[in-house]
Amino acid sequence: MRPYCPQCHYPEKTCLCEHIHMTSTALEVLIIQHPKEANHAKNTAKLVALSIPSTSIVNAHNVEAMTALSSRNDLATTLLVYPNDNSVPVEALSETAKQDISTVILIDGSWKQAFGIVKQHPWLQALTSVHFASAPGSTYAIRHTSLSHALSTLEATAYSLATLDNAEVSALYKLQGAMQAQWQGPKGHLRSI
Repeated sequence: MRPYCPQCHYPEKTCLCEHIHMTSTALEVLIIQHPKEANHAKNTAKLVALSIPSTSIVNAHNVEAMTALSSRNDLATTLLVYPNDNSVPVEALSETAKQDISTVILIDGSWKQAFGIVKQHPWLQALTSVHFASAPGSTYAIRHTSLSHALSTLEATAYSLATLDNAEVSALYKLQGAMQAQWQGPKGHLRSI
């Protein structure tokens, strides 16, 4: 078994500790993660949690954790980053509406997995949903997708925090870049960006 770093929990050969810099935000970040994403080497939700102390990652199939999450989120102060027929552009929210937000929820998984998670938990459907109208293109190359507008969970988190909280998020993008530079997976997983 290969040795892992006790801090970042990546293999020692690809340790990211020197690249982790804290990102400050007044918002709580909740990432609901499909279980299939948790152990992926290319999982960017893990990078978010390493950089933002107010981040919690909840396994979508953990009934107890999801029930607790549903009971503590206030409809008036929680946003769900999830494009759907009722979502509004995050960029269009007024400054007053942004100031009322205390929690941002993101779904970590494929589009199909995210759809299933939202459908399975009606309380998520009751939250105000936002989508991105003018997010920058993705620079995340170690994943398969045919959608040109798809972002990694880290990129979606960074854009949400920059837009909602004027947070300085360059450290997040740099950490994702460092993870990609050290990634030792098959070249077939790379996509052109």
